[in-house]
Amino acid sequence: MDKKYKINKKFIIQKLDGKTVIFDGEKSVLFSLNETASFMFQKIKAGWDREKIVSTLVKTYAVQKKKVEEDLNKMINDLVKKRVLL
Repeated sequence: MDKKYKINKKFIIQKLDGKTVIFDGEKSVLFSLNETASFMFQKIKAGWDREKIVSTLVKTYAVQKKKVEEDLNKMINDLVKKRVLL
């Protein structure tokens, strides 16, 4: 079963011009997600599972499923390390 991630409420998250910026006030660090990563992040936030995110991106952008899965996993792992996703 797919893990449901929670957004760490200690971060300030804002969507700007199709991108998402995430501010860690404790460390004074700003993260910026490009449009594709922002889409994936918003869908994780909305409770979508990995397969639904991947299939939507594959259909929308005509990209290879394996590449989308790799990018999504990399983004999730990165945000978990940064404690944005719990």
